[in-house]
Amino acid sequence: IEQGIAKVVIATMLALASGMGACLGAQMPEQTSPGAWKFGTEVDVLPYAMKGYYASAFAGRGATRFRMVVARSDIPSFMVKDGFKDKRSEAYALLVDRFFGAHRKEMQGMWVGGGGEYWRNSIRTDALPALAHYDNTMLTLGGGYVFRLSRHVYVNPWSAGHLVVGGNPNIPVSGATYVQPRFTTEASIKVGFIF
Repeated sequence: IEQGIAKVVIATMLALASGMGACLGAQMPEQTSPGAWKFGTEVDVLPYAMKGYYASAFAGRGATRFRMVVARSDIPSFMVKDGFKDKRSEAYALLVDRFFGAHRKEMQGMWVGGGGEYWRNSIRTDALPALAHYDNTMLTLGGGYVFRLSRHVYVNPWSAGHLVVGGNPNIPVSGATYVQPRFTTEASIKVGFIF
């Protein structure tokens, strides 16, 4: 039920943002001032494909963007060490991105960014139903490329690496020990809205 409510809330927010963007786009001229603040949100397909959710908001000025992200994913069994299953990760992130190239001040083109993340995780063994819960603090470095589809809509293929810098890497789970990988990578595509 909790996941269903989260998806409805996120879908509603995106629908409102899309409608607002259409209205603003029809009534407001393009912001040409290089010092003007821009705001937006992104939807990442990866967490939804992994039975989770994703919500983000950003504010940026010039070629710099500040992002907040909340996401949850159920990790597929083939990506979890043998003997364990039902791994779920919830991530809370604060990130700063820098754009490069001719259109950097419009927040288009190549970007590189990084920041800190807090992950709440759960996992269980194949044999017993009890979940073990554990937390990690992560440092993240990533990058991507923003392709504008219109004045307010874009796609953003990206990839990132996450390094565990805090939290117990050896998690006791029903008599077994799950070893959290020290470094993980991911890649996906986001759809973004910018105003």
